[in-house]
Amino acid sequence: MKPRIEFGSRQIAIIALSTAVYSLLNWFGAAFQVVPGASLIYPATAAAVVFSLWFGFWGALGAYFGTIIGGFAWGSPIYVGLTGGLHDMIEGLIPALVFYALHLDRGLRDKRSLLFYVIFGCIVGTAANAVLGNLNFVLWGVLPLKAVLVGFWSWWAADAVAAVVLGIPLLRFLTPYVEKTSLYHEGFLVRRFRRGGKHPA
Repeated sequence: MKPRIEFGSRQIAIIALSTAVYSLLNWFGAAFQVVPGASLIYPATAAAVVFSLWFGFWGALGAYFGTIIGGFAWGSPIYVGLTGGLHDMIEGLIPALVFYALHLDRGLRDKRSLLFYVIFGCIVGTAANAVLGNLNFVLWGVLPLKAVLVGFWSWWAADAVAAVVLGIPLLRFLTPYVEKTSLYHEGFLVRRFRRGGKHPA
């Protein structure tokens, strides 16, 4: 069976919800900004990762639009957010693609799923975002290239802490309830698998 894409009112609702939550948490994080784009506390990371795991690609889109909206609180020009939203999406997409591809438990109810979350959600995804985020600032002249290393550590630390401290409890305790809603996605691009068919995404 070929992969298919499901897009309708539920996916629009997911994008709207995830954008709103990410935007609010992004604005909150801006109050603790220490260097351009990096904050001591950045809870929006947890939203990007958790919504991507629950709702697939559509949940990740919230990080993109939320970055553009939240950019105003950081004092960033809109063009920085237009490209910056891509690396914030990637932060959630990396663990989500791993979980969907390997059919891991998004409620982290087994050791294997928890291990993969720590590796790809708390380390790899956040590190990728920190690297690409700093390079995005270099691209637009917000930071000099020599400042990337310093910017990376502060960015990565804030994101990784949020993915652990907020992401794990949210997934562990709320996933059983989210799974029962009409918004939860079994596939990366589809809400429900067709009966008798293979996983389409």
